[in-house]
Amino acid sequence: AFKAMGSMKASSPEEVSTPVLKWLLLQKESQLVVQEEANDILKSETKHVNVAMVCGRLRTGKSYLMNCLLSSPSCFEVSSQARSFTKGVDLCSRLVEVDEMGGKKGGPRVAFVDLEGQGDKGLAQDLKIATPCLIVSKVVLLVEICPTGPSSEYILESLQLMMMAGNCVAERKDRRGLFGCLHVVLRDCAQDEAECRGIIFDHEDENSAETDQHAEAMRRRNQTRKAIELSFEAAPKVWCLPKLAGDVAPEDYRLAEKEGFAEKVDEIRNTLAQQLSEPKLLDGKPLTGGVIATLMPELAEAMRSDEPALNPPNLVARVAAMEVQRAVEDLLRKGREDLDATCSRLPLSEQELQKELEAFRDQIAQDLALRLAPLAPAEGLAAESKEDFSTKVDALCQSIVQKNNDALEQKAEKIQSCQRTEAEKLVGAICLPLAAKDLEAALEIAKAEALEKLDASLVMLTPKLAERTKQGVYCHILELVEDKRKANAFALHRRRTRLATLSLAPLLCIVLAFGIILAGQPADCDESLAVAGIAGLIVNPLCWRHVPEVQFRKAENARRQAEEAAKSKLLAEKERLEEARLEAIRREEERAEREAHENRQLALTGLGSIGLAWALLRRDLAWFR
Repeated sequence: AFKAMGSMKASSPEEVSTPVLKWLLLQKESQLVVQEEANDILKSETKHVNVAMVCGRLRTGKSYLMNCLLSSPSCFEVSSQARSFTKGVDLCSRLVEVDEMGGKKGGPRVAFVDLEGQGDKGLAQDLKIATPCLIVSKVVLLVEICPTGPSSEYILESLQLMMMAGNCVAERKDRRGLFGCLHVVLRDCAQDEAECRGIIFDHEDENSAETDQHAEAMRRRNQTRKAIELSFEAAPKVWCLPKLAGDVAPEDYRLAEKEGFAEKVDEIRNTLAQQLSEPKLLDGKPLTGGVIATLMPELAEAMRSDEPALNPPNLVARVAAMEVQRAVEDLLRKGREDLDATCSRLPLSEQELQKELEAFRDQIAQDLALRLAPLAPAEGLAAESKEDFSTKVDALCQSIVQKNNDALEQKAEKIQSCQRTEAEKLVGAICLPLAAKDLEAALEIAKAEALEKLDASLVMLTPKLAERTKQGVYCHILELVEDKRKANAFALHRRRTRLATLSLAPLLCIVLAFGIILAGQPADCDESLAVAGIAGLIVNPLCWRHVPEVQFRKAENARRQAEEAAKSKLLAEKERLEEARLEAIRREEERAEREAHENRQLALTGLGSIGLAWALLRRDLAWFR
């Protein structure tokens, strides 16, 4: 009846806002298996996590109580059936912030765990399931139904499981404070809590026993009490939860008609919140979600034995080493992803890349420190891990530097190719033939423009690579200049040869005509002169057709020289204006300094005058005379 209303809610899976996941299952041959899906929830949490577990016999309302503490009526499924509804260990898929329960802000997150009911599969099977959970739990709630008040024998029989779990630890010194804080919740109990606690946990005097059997029962109960006192980190707490008025428990415990039920649940939650505000310690080391997730398979493997002998210090050291290694691998994987993003922006300048890598090293070192801080590994392990991590980070950075160097080499080759093509265009744009002086001026302008563009494109490269690229382009420019000079010399020679050859043709015709006249054949003279005249008319324009082109080239060169002169004049004017501006600033500073000096002198004079006036008024002039 205590679970009935909750079972109605659980029958609608789509309404379940915070589902539970199976964490531990006891399979064939009593093998405890850790379910990865639930374990991954803890593994992803790098900060401190406290486990709050509930246990007890079958059909005592454990899941309903956890839902009340969670203020979530649909988290853990509940049922009123006779058999155990929860199988194995259920984990709430949402890690709860402890300040939501009223605890310290920024404290550990809380994982709520529900164990299957005890007594259904035997004490040995219950021990295999309960022991790993007890070792990692900060808070342990034992729920018992006590409508007529607690029976020390009955409740201590349930606590015997915890005593046996403590005995699974090989060394007695390692059992002290091994488990968290024990809370015994007596359901449907209207007795005084202090009285109930005395019945359950106060030591019994065996000498007062009436029979040997009674004394033996007292001895067993006292032995259980001592084991509980040794194994738990705080004194056990007993809570008496009043019986609900109706036969059906409401979904929201705050709607319970029984007076004091909701208030008692809130009181339990507040007490738990204070205890859960401090991290659970195992061998003096706080537990994080990742440590718990790594520790659980180790504990499950150890519980395969029928007589396990757990060694918490060794377990903690081994798990801490595994968690440190996992933290290193996670950060290295994240570092590779970050550096891959940097690779997409290569090439970068040497200074810019070094700046980014320094920032990367600092950030990833801080991330490692934050990951290791909750783990609190041994000093030697932490130093060794940091050294190994630093070596791997340096290797990653070195690989990025090498990739950047390769990218810069490719960029340098591309720049060299582009600048060579640009130089070829600039030098090729010079029209030939030109006079030697005009050609040299044009070549100097083209060379200066090519080198200016080259210098602008070499900013990103390393000095050595930039010098090599510049040397290659400069040598190519010199080759182009030399080739241009040879081409100009050849063009000039061809022009002179053509002029000399074609200009002699009319002259030869005239000489031939005079020769004919002198030979006494004047009849052929007119015809020869006509041929010479026609040849001269045809040949002369062909010989001198280049004159307009020469004039155009000279005009173009003159225009370029004028533009260069104008640029030089404009640059000189800018420099003059800048010098004038700096001179005006200097004069203004001198004037301000002189004015400040005069103000100081006036101030000193004023102070002296005031002092003299004051002395005269006091008529104390001995010091003045």
